Amino acid sequence: MTKCFALLLCLLALPVTAQEDIRVGVELQPYQPYSDVENGEYRGYARDLLDAFAAEYGYRFVYTPLPVRRLLGDFLSGRVDLKFPDHPQWNADQKAGHDIHYSHPAAPYVDGILVKPQHLGQGQQRIELLGTQNGFTPWPYLSDIRAGKIRLIQANQIDSLLRMAASDRVDAVYLNPSVVAYQLRQMRMAPDSLMFDPELPHVEDHYYLSSIHHPELIEAFNRFLEERAEQVAAIRLRHGL
Repeated sequence: MTKCFALLLCLLALPVTAQEDIRVGVELQPYQPYSDVENGEYRGYARDLLDAFAAEYGYRFVYTPLPVRRLLGDFLSGRVDLKFPDHPQWNADQKAGHDIHYSHPAAPYVDGILVKPQHLGQGQQRIELLGTQNGFTPWPYLSDIRAGKIRLIQANQIDSLLRMAASDRVDAVYLNPSVVAYQLRQMRMAPDSLMFDPELPHVEDHYYLSSIHHPELIEAFNRFLEERAEQVAAIRLRHGL
């Protein structure tokens, strides 16, 4: 009786939105193993994680891939219900005045400098031209960029950045090493063509799921992360994270 009663309470506690389509705003840009969009279909670690959460609670997720800047605008205006990935530090000025609810950490990441093997360990002073993806902010190097010590080049496609680094058109790239490793395999380039330099300033953090109008979804997602920790770990392992 106790278990049945607890299950009944759980079902009654589900928000009305659990019976409706929930619009999940996601990034259109390729960023495997975390995510990408192929033939209009969202896929990768993020898709598998969010699908598992939706299945657990009976939600119906509709994924809406958007360019990074438009995604933020649609999220703040309420055109999407959830946003992934997100982070409290991202676009703080534009988010001011919005009561945004963030989940517990949903995906670990590292962003840092990758260089050709012969430049590994040579320090930051040799980096004058730095490449990164559009929408990326190389936080540890912002002061040097603003001071003019480092020039920043941004590109839409990661493969373009990697070719630029491999051919010395940029001194280094600021990206996620896991994403670079995946992309190098896709490009059939040697896995050590570009290497992460852990001695240089980098960021180790997490991506979050966020919502403005549906804090109950964030609370449910947090429960899912805690109660299905082994399942989440298996999804990460499957995607090399």
